[in-house]
Amino acid sequence: MESVLNTTLGARLSAYLVTADDFKRQRTRTNKRILKLRRDLNLVTKDTKNYSAKVQTSKITPQQYDENKDYGLLELLLAERDMLYAHEIKAKLDINSEKSSSYTTLLKTKMKRALFHVDNLIKLTNGEANTKIRIEVYIYAALVAGQLSITRKQWSKALNAFSIAKCSLDYLNAQDSDKESFNKTLCTELLENTVDPSLNLAASQLDNVPATDLKTLSRKYCHENSFPEISPVLSLIDPSFTKDISSSVQLQKEVDWRGHVATIYNDELAYKIQELTGNKEWLNYNDANQFDHVIASWISILELHKEDTSKNQDDDDMEKVQDRAILLTYINYNLLFTKLKRDLLLVGQLAAHNNVEDNKDIIRIYLGVIKLVDELKELPGVYNDEDLYYSLENLEKFYQSQKNVIIAESYQFNNRFSESLKIYNHINKQLENQGDFYKVDFPFEVSSNSQVALFKAQVEKKVLQAQVSAQFEQGKKAACAKYTIEDTRKFPIGLEVINLDNIEPVMCKPVLFDIAFNYISPEAESVQPAQAPTPSTDSSAEDTKKRGFFGIFGGRK
Repeated sequence: MESVLNTTLGARLSAYLVTADDFKRQRTRTNKRILKLRRDLNLVTKDTKNYSAKVQTSKITPQQYDENKDYGLLELLLAERDMLYAHEIKAKLDINSEKSSSYTTLLKTKMKRALFHVDNLIKLTNGEANTKIRIEVYIYAALVAGQLSITRKQWSKALNAFSIAKCSLDYLNAQDSDKESFNKTLCTELLENTVDPSLNLAASQLDNVPATDLKTLSRKYCHENSFPEISPVLSLIDPSFTKDISSSVQLQKEVDWRGHVATIYNDELAYKIQELTGNKEWLNYNDANQFDHVIASWISILELHKEDTSKNQDDDDMEKVQDRAILLTYINYNLLFTKLKRDLLLVGQLAAHNNVEDNKDIIRIYLGVIKLVDELKELPGVYNDEDLYYSLENLEKFYQSQKNVIIAESYQFNNRFSESLKIYNHINKQLENQGDFYKVDFPFEVSSNSQVALFKAQVEKKVLQAQVSAQFEQGKKAACAKYTIEDTRKFPIGLEVINLDNIEPVMCKPVLFDIAFNYISPEAESVQPAQAPTPSTDSSAEDTKKRGFFGIFGGRK
């Protein structure tokens, strides 16, 4: 048998049915398919006198369905035809309500007839091997029953029917891993545009229904058994999609963040937060890999809260809006500190190797930690909390200083002590602070005032060590270049390198003898140099004439 939802509701979705004429055209197409199936199955009733007693579609047996699935398809299309007729009437009533009484009666009749055909289809598919087909049949039946109950203003029945439909659709949606498949799109479309608005409507008309999220509401009221022929679908889906959490667990429906108390309106969200925060084992984790599932749990809670907020973004109750904003900050605050703790454990694991080559990775992780602190400072409500914002600013300075210490150690390893000394002095000045470095306590004890004090003492020791190393290195360089004359290929940068106070004999070099004999002359009496006779002009002219052929060789200048 074909997919029940794709054949009916999927066809409606693809046809973009809006007006009464649209529904009428779709009903005509469905009628043609029904006529063809009846001919193929030899179920045409030619004698229309006393038709209800002679009609053969009501006499189809489960054995016939097992032999040929088209019998079930025929019942499905008969129900769909009646529902299309009902939607056509409803579209006409939305435009013109003059004949509302007769049209409303016809509307109820068609929906009731559609529910009759769906009940027949449920009986035919009791032995269906494909569980998904059976679930889709029940979903279609629940939608028909729910719409009929709303038309009759039977709100408790409507709440039960649409609760069953929501739980079943959530289950089918979770089974389909392909996010772009038509089945997943159809399930999402049905939930957002049909089931959820109908649940809200039915719940708003009842006084004893608690104000909670739709998922919790559906899991609570799907067990009411207002439609015994539809309720068996609950045994076909996973129990986690029908379990009422509020009835089995005492939920903590409030969270406290920095003195701001927020109410949680989503029971599933409250249960997940309570389950995660109630487990204190992960607070003592010492391995970075152990925090992966904790981070994944916080991310799941964050996505669930964002989904719940998006569905209630039109809520006019400012108290609920504020509660959701506080809860969002609470979740992000814990998520970011969990990530920060994991990254610090990664730094500790790398630092334990005592390998300078790991410094690049440590610096990269510290940059990520500093970015996380920036995200914490940007959370709503943090800026207005002076103590928290002051502490986060100092926390950022602390991690920035730890990163700079790693850079300074890398310079030290490469014997660049003056550069490392400058960095240590900068760190020492940056950590100068009067009073408490932090005014609040952080989750996981990622940093504390005692830890900062210990770090300051270590930096001061490193400053002294760097000073000694830099002075020793400078003295070593000066000792190596004590006398300039010892190497004619090197020249001093400044005169301070030359030691003029201590003059000592120097071993002779051949270059000294070369300088002495060739460039230094003894003092002697001044002798007038003899003037050379000037050549005659005749001889010079004669020489000019003898300068080569056309002046090529030794020609005129």
